Amino acid sequence: MSNTALVKSPATPTKPSAINLMASRLSVEPTKLFETLKATVFSKATNEELLALVVVANEYGLNPFLKELYAFPAKGGGIVPIVSVDGWNKMLVRQPDFDGIKFTDNVDAEGNLVSCTAIIYVKGRAHPCEITEYLAECKRNTEPWNNMPHRMLRNRTICQASRVAFGFSGVKHEEEADAITVESMVTAMPSEPLKKIEPAKLADAGKTPQQELETLCVTNGHTFDALQRWGESSGNIDGASSMSVFGEIPTDVARRLLKAPAGLLKGLELAKA
Repeated sequence: MSNTALVKSPATPTKPSAINLMASRLSVEPTKLFETLKATVFSKATNEELLALVVVANEYGLNPFLKELYAFPAKGGGIVPIVSVDGWNKMLVRQPDFDGIKFTDNVDAEGNLVSCTAIIYVKGRAHPCEITEYLAECKRNTEPWNNMPHRMLRNRTICQASRVAFGFSGVKHEEEADAITVESMVTAMPSEPLKKIEPAKLADAGKTPQQELETLCVTNGHTFDALQRWGESSGNIDGASSMSVFGEIPTDVARRLLKAPAGLLKGLELAKA
């Protein structure tokens, strides 16, 4: 027998799976990790969706058990990876070219918070990344926003600034979850003709967001009662059952709904069925 016959060809290296990579990173057994993820933080995800979430977690070095990343169930089906502010902060400070961040609260003449600016310095770049988020566009009628507007706006700003500075993609921050509930009602449902949306009427000068929302709904044949029922059943309008007119809808909620008019109208149509 020749010597060459005794030499075995080197085995082709196999690429570790996403679950194995996370298991190695977290120092746990892969099968146990999968079972635990399925039973806890990703309990509502299918196996395929869980795998996609694990891939995202591995890409950015996030730990779902520390609530740095979690699965958000989009209405109409599907799972969206949501990264908490702690996760965004970890993603930012781990960047080798990150060279510091500076926040500035911008106030009006009365000292009221108007916006927050974050400046991220990146090594090797001639100019820093500067992003400003405005309270009027971000604030929600929730306890954290009402009690800690400066902190909440700073959290929103760090997420957006980090995304722009380092090109983080495929993930959303917690405050974007509300938009997902409305927008996904169109993307996840079969295509059906919608009633005409008249954007020109939405742009009428001097109209409040509530009045713009009323125009959108009424123009397309929907009453406030229909919006109220849909808002309560879908969870898109907190306290909808206690409201009686469009004007009682919180400004931030009205603005959020107006960002996805097709999704809103689809939801109202489905609520009729």
